[in-house]
Amino acid sequence: MSSTVSGLLTNMLDRLLTTAFHNISMAKGLHNDVTNLQNTLTIINAFILDAENKQTQSNSISLWLHQLKYTLFDASDILDEIECESLRNQVVKANGNFNTKVQRYLSFSSNPFAFRVKMANKIKDINHKIDEICSLRMKLGLSVSENHASGSGNSSTRLRRETHSYVKSSHVIGRDEEKEKIIRFLMEPPLGNDDDEIDVIPIVGIGGLGKTTLAQLVYNDDRVIELFELRMWVYVSDEFDVKRLVSEILKAMHGMEVDAQTHSFDQLRNLLRERLWGKKFLLVLDDVWNEDYREWLELKKLLLGMQDDGDDKLGSKIVTTTRSDRVGSIMGNAYKHNLKYLPEEECIRLFIKYAFLSGEEKRYPRLVEIGKDIARKCKGLPLAVVSLGSLLYTRLDESEWKKIRDSQIWRVNPRDDDGILAALKLSYNHLSSGLKQCFSYCSIFPKGYEYTNLELISFWMAHGLLQTRNEDEEPEDIGEFYIQELVSRSFFECASEEQLVIDGLISEELDLLGISFFKMHDLVHDLGVFTMQSERKVVSFNSTNVQEKVQHLSFSDSGEGVPAFGKTSSKIRTIGFWHAFQKELAITDPFVKWISNKFKYLRVLNIQGSDFQFLPDCFDKMKHLRYLDLSYCRRLEKLPDSICKLQSLEVLNLCKCVALAYIPQKLRNLVSLRILWITITITDLSFIGIGNLKNLQILILWNCDNLVSLPRDLRHLTSLKRLTIEACYEVTSFEDEEEEDEEENENYPLKLERLSIDKLTNLAVLPGWLRRCGKTLRYLGLSECSSLMALPEWLVNLTSLETLLIADCRNLALPQHMDRLQNLQNLKIYGCPKLIERCKQNTGSDWYKIAHIPNVELGSD
Repeated sequence: MSSTVSGLLTNMLDRLLTTAFHNISMAKGLHNDVTNLQNTLTIINAFILDAENKQTQSNSISLWLHQLKYTLFDASDILDEIECESLRNQVVKANGNFNTKVQRYLSFSSNPFAFRVKMANKIKDINHKIDEICSLRMKLGLSVSENHASGSGNSSTRLRRETHSYVKSSHVIGRDEEKEKIIRFLMEPPLGNDDDEIDVIPIVGIGGLGKTTLAQLVYNDDRVIELFELRMWVYVSDEFDVKRLVSEILKAMHGMEVDAQTHSFDQLRNLLRERLWGKKFLLVLDDVWNEDYREWLELKKLLLGMQDDGDDKLGSKIVTTTRSDRVGSIMGNAYKHNLKYLPEEECIRLFIKYAFLSGEEKRYPRLVEIGKDIARKCKGLPLAVVSLGSLLYTRLDESEWKKIRDSQIWRVNPRDDDGILAALKLSYNHLSSGLKQCFSYCSIFPKGYEYTNLELISFWMAHGLLQTRNEDEEPEDIGEFYIQELVSRSFFECASEEQLVIDGLISEELDLLGISFFKMHDLVHDLGVFTMQSERKVVSFNSTNVQEKVQHLSFSDSGEGVPAFGKTSSKIRTIGFWHAFQKELAITDPFVKWISNKFKYLRVLNIQGSDFQFLPDCFDKMKHLRYLDLSYCRRLEKLPDSICKLQSLEVLNLCKCVALAYIPQKLRNLVSLRILWITITITDLSFIGIGNLKNLQILILWNCDNLVSLPRDLRHLTSLKRLTIEACYEVTSFEDEEEEDEEENENYPLKLERLSIDKLTNLAVLPGWLRRCGKTLRYLGLSECSSLMALPEWLVNLTSLETLLIADCRNLALPQHMDRLQNLQNLKIYGCPKLIERCKQNTGSDWYKIAHIPNVELGSD
């Protein structure tokens, strides 16, 4: 499937249109060449959505998209080279000595004139390739997309399916309890006395989970039939056009055919009023995608206008089904029902019902046992259970059942729109092009993987999937938005609090770190694998065959020496060991050198958990590298100096490198670094000049056991949004105990949004420069800071503060004038018995300070 080509193309155009890249291309003398590339991409972008819509019906178009995709990858590499060279020049100009500058000028590879000629030729070649691809569009019958022509840019198209209101209850298993819960809400009196509301119950869940089936069960229950004078079932899908919906509602009443095209809106409204006036009705709106509250409000007002019946509310109700939690929140006001996956025993019952004639399963106990295994593999998704059960119906050959049990048949079938994951494909098609790309890249990780927001955002960012469109946007913010979108659309499941345990951390500590966890249903993961097709590959160290189109490698084990892949593409962009989870990784120097020599376009390198003591000093060859994960390398003692030449590096993870004793002084040269997570054994970090990392957004200092003081130049990180300092027990200060300069406070505001300090038992005062975060700091978490006696009086000037967490700070006191913190919505205090006593409602001496805060949680000691 090549449907991510539109996302790749959009990202490239967004990148070319940025002020930063414009300035780089001008400085390098490449402006005209880059402009030509931009124009070519703009032309082809007009046809891309039509091509993606038609690819499943035409092998020629599918091949055309594949050809275009890999050419765009090449174009992206060229843009990266231009940016890399600019960044290296920037570092040399700022920090290089005279000899370094002269050597760089005389070098053939970095001489400005030679570089300009080389890049100009590369851009011309890629322009020629794209022109040739573009010239084939007419032969393929591609036309300008309506969405593109209208400027909407919405690439979401979905297969149409119709639903109906009837279901045979005996065909449904495992939904009785949920059915009863919804019926209870339907039978209850209307909520409140607000005439501007009508009770709406959304049923929310991933495609194929049985939302429509549950709504059908409710709709056809005898109690519901008796309760409502009129019942109407309307299938909505993507077109939430109020005029069309009114026509469909009229049709649903008595099979009344009303053509929305030949009737005016007023005529339809009058017909609706005539039919609905004074009647108690149930309306089911099935498969709603609309997220525009205004359109929903228009329909709701229309329906409310039919309900006036003296002073009494009639009690009409609306049930909706949707895959989007946001849609449910927009429409629902009574009770939102999040549909659960079907329990294993119910899956087995459902499978047997569809795979055998009634009672026939008793004659085939061996098939039943195989069927149980198949049902378990469906992981609670009724759609998959029913599809496979139906597939095996009346087939009694045991070998056929085993073949299905042992195969990957439940994976997406691109030619079977009514098959196992057709509903999931519908959901996928509805995503924006950017979300499609990010979702597809999740499949590089293994099934059952626990994603974290920090890791996913880093990963997406490294692959250029989070392109910003203006200077006010940050890729990390786009990433957080994308994660919430995928959660809202049921592609991700949020991990429950019981699941939030990693490396001994409990959920409260993860909250301090700002880390949230997500999981993906196995069948959703299969869909992601299908969308990536041949671009991802899970390999063992001894694999001998890796196709040339593979871009992302995940090793399932490690070994001595280097892999014997044979002819492998040099365009590999990802190398990691995610599929070797909980295995000891014996990664050697030759392996790391092999990577650096062979894969110069590598963006992501994850060798976490490796047991090497020293890394080879060969990272200067990986100039495209943006993400380097060395976390949990517990024997690593030294970081090689060549890492300081990774000017494109955005993410460096050194978490739990508990033996790390050397960091190069020139780490300040990592001018693109945005996320730094570090564990180190040294006592002082001031020598690296961390304040020079002007793009740093997230800094986590974790388990730095010997660290005595925190760098004073933290105050100069003007882009920093999240700072976490965890388990640095020896730290006594921020090297900033003198008063902040008022002029600096006014002229150099900070952007810090989240500060978490945990297990700094010797810390006595908070740094004064926090006052410069008064308009941005939203979260402040303090935990196990036993030497911290009082919060500073200036804390009340942090007017943007929304959440304050205080845990196990037994001597801490609140400042006066807490009432100034008008944005403070959440105050959580745990393990502070004296403070908790003072903050108790009405009886506590400090209650008056916090009485204005809506949510106050006082935990036990």
